[in-house]
Amino acid sequence: MMNRSSDRLGSLLVLTNAGSRRASEVRQELEDTVAALDPAPRLTWREVTSTPEDPGPVDRVLIVGGDGTIHLALRWLEEVQVKAPAAIIPAGTGNNLARGLGIPTTPAEAIALAFEGSTTRKIDVVRYTLDGAASGWMLQVAALGFPAVVAGRFDRLRKQPIIRHPIRWLGDSCYRILAIVTLLGGRIAPFSWKFKTHDSRWDASGMALFLGNEGSIGGGFRPCPAALLDDGLLDQCLIPTLSPWAALKLFPKISRGTHLDAVPDIQYRQDDWLRIEQLSGPFLVDGDIVGHPEVIELEVLARHFEVYLPR
Repeated sequence: MMNRSSDRLGSLLVLTNAGSRRASEVRQELEDTVAALDPAPRLTWREVTSTPEDPGPVDRVLIVGGDGTIHLALRWLEEVQVKAPAAIIPAGTGNNLARGLGIPTTPAEAIALAFEGSTTRKIDVVRYTLDGAASGWMLQVAALGFPAVVAGRFDRLRKQPIIRHPIRWLGDSCYRILAIVTLLGGRIAPFSWKFKTHDSRWDASGMALFLGNEGSIGGGFRPCPAALLDDGLLDQCLIPTLSPWAALKLFPKISRGTHLDAVPDIQYRQDDWLRIEQLSGPFLVDGDIVGHPEVIELEVLARHFEVYLPR
C-alpha cells in the first residue's frame, strides 16, 4: 500500500514525453498519487523535448516513458546538471531498460517504487559521438548492421496510420517477424567495420554488431550476455555473416544469451572506449535510430546515473 506521508520528498522533477499516449495516461495516475500525499511534494513537469532549464532544488527525478524517453531524459538532466537519483515509470512499447533493471512495468507498481523506493544503484552510461559532431547517451544496447536495418524498417512501419496500432499491440513479436521476413528475402551482404581502442586497431566484417552496456535488446534478444551495468566496460558482440537458415537457427540462442559458442567466428570483447568506422548506415541506440554515421566513438562513464530499483 502507498505510504501517504511524503516526509522524504520535498521536490520532484517529472520528465515525460507529450507525444506518448501511454505517458499521458500515466500522468493522471501520478498526479492522483501526489494529491493523496500529506504534505504533497512540489511537482515540476518538464518535457524531454523542451529546452533544458534549471528546475531548482530536486530531491528525486521521475522519468515517465519508454526507452526513447529515458534516453532523452538523460541528455536533459546532463545539460542542467541535475544529480538527484531517478525513478523510472515505464510507459513505452518495449520498456526494455526497465525490464533489464527489474523495474515493474505496470504503472501502479512503478509509481509505488518511485515514491517509496529507498534502494538505488549507480549504473554506467555510454556517451557516443557521431561523425565528430552529434552526441548522445546510451544506457542499454546499440547495434549496427542487420539489426539496425530491421529496426529502421520497423520504425517506418509503426508510423504508418493504418498499421501502427496492430504493430503497437504485437510489440516485440512484430520486430521478430520483420527480422525473419528480411532474412528470408535474401542473403544478407556482410557489413564491414574498422575498430580502434586505446591500444588496438583491427578490421572485421559480419552481419551484426551489438554494443552492450546491459545484456538485452528489443525483440527479446540477449546479444551481450556478459554485459553488466556497473562494470565500467562496453561489451561488443560481432555476429559473422550467415546464411538465412543458419541465422534463423541462431535466433533462439541469442534470445537465451547462449549463442557465443554456437557458431564459429563470433567475436566478443570488452573495452571502456571504442571508435568504429563504417560506410554510412543506421545506428540503433536503445531502440531508436539516431543517425547514419560513418564514424562512431563510444566512451563508458562509469557509475554515472543513479536509479531507484526494487530491493
